[in-house]
Formats: sequence, C-alpha cells, structure tokens
Amino acid sequence: MSRRGGDRTQARPRSGRRDRAVTVRSVVLSGIGAVALGLCFLYLLQSMALRDLTARCALAREGLVDAEEINRSLEFRIEQAFSLERVSRVARARLGMVEPTVVHYVPLPATNR
Repeated sequence: MSRRGGDRTQARPRSGRRDRAVTVRSVVLSGIGAVALGLCFLYLLQSMALRDLTARCALAREGLVDAEEINRSLEFRIEQAFSLERVSRVARARLGMVEPTVVHYVPLPATNR
C-alpha cells in the first residue's frame, strides 16, 4: 500500500499546523501588546517625573530670587554699618566724642645718644 493512496482516514489532518500558527501568532501579538503597554506606562511615569522636577525647579528659582533680594539688603546694611559717617555719628552720640577744633602739638626734647 502506498501512502499516497486513496485511504484518507489515516492521513494526518492539517488543522494542527494552523492551530500552532494561531497560537504562535497570538503569543507574539500578546508579547507586542505587553511591550507596548510597558512603554506607555514608562512614558507616563517619565512625564510625571518631568513635571515634578519642573515644579521643583520653579520653586528653587523663586527661592533663589528671594535669597538674592535678602543678600542685596544685607550688603546694603553692611555698607551702611561700616561707613565713616555712621561711625562718626555713633562716636558722638554714644561715646560723647567731639570733633577736634584746635590741634596742639607738644614738642619733645631731643635725646642725644
């Protein structure tokens, strides 16, 4: 008996290959879907992190502006505190000092060596 003969009852049906192809195809499509879903999740996660960092950066810049303003104010106060006019005013008011009107020089005798 030849295998190509007319007895088809023992022939193997071809639907098994199609079932495997459908199974492989569904597994591949499921894998692609899972990867796409993972990438979407990663995109959302990164965009949320970027928004958070942008907000933090804006807050830091506002803090920097405030700190620079305080720094300018303190520099101005330091300049005022060490001005000669202020020192002279404090010396007269608190210590009772007066501006000299006449300067007297006292000569010292020369010493011979």
